[in-house]
Amino acid sequence: MNSPIAYPLGAPKLTGSTLTVDAALNQPQLITQRIADLTKQKFIVDKVFASSGFSVAGGAVLYEVAAPGNEYLSRDIEAVAPGNEYPIVSSGRPETAIANAEDYGGKFFVSDAAKIRNDKRVMDRDVTALANTIVRKVNTRTVATIEAALTKYHETGENNLIVTGHSWTDAITVGPAAELTPSGSLPAADFATAQWLADIDEMGLTFDLWIVHPNELKALKIAYGSELEKVLASNGIELFSTNRMAPGTAYAVDTGEVGFISYEQGLTTETWREQKTKRTWVQSWAIPLMGVSNPQAIRKFTGLAA
Repeated sequence: MNSPIAYPLGAPKLTGSTLTVDAALNQPQLITQRIADLTKQKFIVDKVFASSGFSVAGGAVLYEVAAPGNEYLSRDIEAVAPGNEYPIVSSGRPETAIANAEDYGGKFFVSDAAKIRNDKRVMDRDVTALANTIVRKVNTRTVATIEAALTKYHETGENNLIVTGHSWTDAITVGPAAELTPSGSLPAADFATAQWLADIDEMGLTFDLWIVHPNELKALKIAYGSELEKVLASNGIELFSTNRMAPGTAYAVDTGEVGFISYEQGLTTETWREQKTKRTWVQSWAIPLMGVSNPQAIRKFTGLAA
């Protein structure tokens, strides 16, 4: 069996569109690099979570969860007369939570015949499928982690993490004045609402990213046409489209401030030949853990589809 080769996600070095079968099977780091290359720029997790740098021990990490008010002392400072003591002040104690590691991976085999014939199409097909599946799984887990936090920490009033937006599919920005959608009901109104909620929190957050379903991206393009880039720029946001979002919903996010991701073991590949079946197995996996440490750094908007 070849030694496992670990490789961090998101920092590919391999170039070219194909792998030499023999070289790949004998140097599994080439497969790991190829997977990293194929997955680059496709992860939601890289948008919402920052690398924690936590040391993962025992498959879990203990972390603190920020909340509005944590940025201030629990008692105000006071003016004191000469010779008097300043008041004793302290900061609030944030809630603690635990993130558990999850082991995700898969394997496929390459026959000796494919190896001898250097059938690169077979290798590329399976490596690409594995990379796509890894992206889908990590993105699905990211959304599930966010949804669990939204459900737990959502409250009414100022701490409304789940917001009812406007129908983007009904937005009309061009045509007779009587047919135009009022400005307060346009998608841009939802952009403004998200930042307004962040400003109310007073946690220094900026919602500079919206994660949307392709349906909502299409609706925005139809509604604003060539003006979309200007609308986004004026609100200081970019869009990230993924099928992992539920249609009719979107996340407004402060990039990299929602939480953290760490790895008990990074993306790793190993290979071994099974002599009795004349084939070589390729197995790749990663053991990530993630958590939402700042729920206020994300807002979920619903009701975006008619």
